[in-house]
Amino acid sequence: MAEGGEYSSPVLGSDIVFEYTCTPCAEDDNIQESLKYCPECKEFLCEACVIHHRKVSATKKHNLQDNDFQRCEKGSVHTTSDEDQMFKCLYHLDRDIEMYCGDHDMVYCALCVAKNHRQCSGIQELEEAATSIPVNKTELVRQIDSVQTSIQSSRQNKEANLIALDQEKNETLKTIENTELLIIDKVKALASDEKAKTFFKYDALKKDIQDEESVLNQAITNTNELRVKIETQKELDTKQEFARHILQKHILSQTEKKHDDVEKEDRKIKCFKNDELIQHVMTATCLVQIVGSTSSINAKDKSVSKMSQKEVGIKGDRDKQICSIYGICQLSDGTILIADHANKKLKRLNKDFGIKDEFNLNSNPLGICLTGKADVAVKLKNNTILFVSIDEQIKKKYSIDIECGNCIGLVFLDNKLWCHNNVDVTVYNRSGTVVKTFCHKVFDKTEFKSNSNYIVPVATGDEYIYVSDYSKVACLDKEGNVWAVMNNERLKNIISACISQNGIIFLAGYYSGNVMMFNEKGKCLGELVDKLKFPSSLFFDKRTHQLIVGHNYKNELTIITTDVC
Repeated sequence: MAEGGEYSSPVLGSDIVFEYTCTPCAEDDNIQESLKYCPECKEFLCEACVIHHRKVSATKKHNLQDNDFQRCEKGSVHTTSDEDQMFKCLYHLDRDIEMYCGDHDMVYCALCVAKNHRQCSGIQELEEAATSIPVNKTELVRQIDSVQTSIQSSRQNKEANLIALDQEKNETLKTIENTELLIIDKVKALASDEKAKTFFKYDALKKDIQDEESVLNQAITNTNELRVKIETQKELDTKQEFARHILQKHILSQTEKKHDDVEKEDRKIKCFKNDELIQHVMTATCLVQIVGSTSSINAKDKSVSKMSQKEVGIKGDRDKQICSIYGICQLSDGTILIADHANKKLKRLNKDFGIKDEFNLNSNPLGICLTGKADVAVKLKNNTILFVSIDEQIKKKYSIDIECGNCIGLVFLDNKLWCHNNVDVTVYNRSGTVVKTFCHKVFDKTEFKSNSNYIVPVATGDEYIYVSDYSKVACLDKEGNVWAVMNNERLKNIISACISQNGIIFLAGYYSGNVMMFNEKGKCLGELVDKLKFPSSLFFDKRTHQLIVGHNYKNELTIITTDVC
């Protein structure tokens, strides 16, 4: 049972991180997520322990609290004073601060240092650091004043932003209303034109029918007269009888001909719907496009640090060439796939990054992206994109033809494939039809204006696509509007990028051999790692907080564990 101020805390270093873990299970090194809290026992409980807690006579009457852990922290769990709590580890609130890390300029408990700061070189005991590192209160006060000034300025900016946002909202609503009226007026105008055409066509057809009716009436009159003449005609000699008979047949024939001419078809008005227009309207997802730059306040300018770095081998027993990785992606179950360009293979890795199995491709892969829960698309040098399903076995589904398959660059966004076509970006649907093309010239009047004449898709977020001209990267929306540009002179030849769960964008310099970090507004947050050999692909595993780096001409992946929150 937990005593005093002890309680479960976030578990670091495990594959799965729970904000609160089951107290009884944690004592047996069994990490389980807590669902309830018992204030009498001061314990967090998982589902199984809740059942046990309610069966034991000593605890079955305890009032278990439902997911109110914030109140538990501030109330029944935290019994120490604010002054005492100040000297508790931020990550293990039941442990005292014992160590100082110079690399991160932060104090931790010994458990933090043992688990997450083994690679740091500036580790000191708290007493040693207190005597060797001077405390400058005056400088700290100056920094506080500076921060306060900056915060006040930011607050004023936010107030101005709110006023501007109200104006933009009103302008947006007006635009929506005007667009609605514009479309309605256009539809009404089209309807009015078609109604006028209908009346005109009706009048013309009505006149035709009336004329034909007159012809038929005359034909009836003619046939009646002919019949009467035949029945009342006088007897003639043979020659006259024959001549009269022929003339009567001719009159009948002419009458039949007129009848046939007006009997051929009915006059009708037919209406064919404009299916293309209807389909376009009915499948439209928006009347106008509303966009806005949103950001995570917790990750606004916060970079991440490298906790550890290791190399893992990815060369297969039958590989004849040094590996060149031009694509990394992850299935929904956490499985990592890598595209080995040099050996023409798709490789599935196990949880330790060893090769689980391989799939031989008929060409060199130059990009890979996730297109479904267990489906990927692989861009191949032979000008095709191959769709592959990943199950017990790796299987080919189908392929589509594309242009310039020998160019690096393939991402998946909005159910479409965005490909580098040696100059610009071509967007395909799953059946291989070209949906649109983004030409580099459209960016000439934007911050992303480029002299390289190459636009390469390198990563996607939830709503945005990131493209590189090799020297810098732009964040674009689906319509090609530029929201941010990431650029730093230390990056040379950017052909790969990825995004962490807190919105940090990682860019790799192929020739500079480094990875740098940027926030979503394009601000550089520093360098994460350097001295890499030709980094050709990046992927951030949000489950393990690890950055996976694939290389050209190297038989290993570089795995960088970060302290991303």
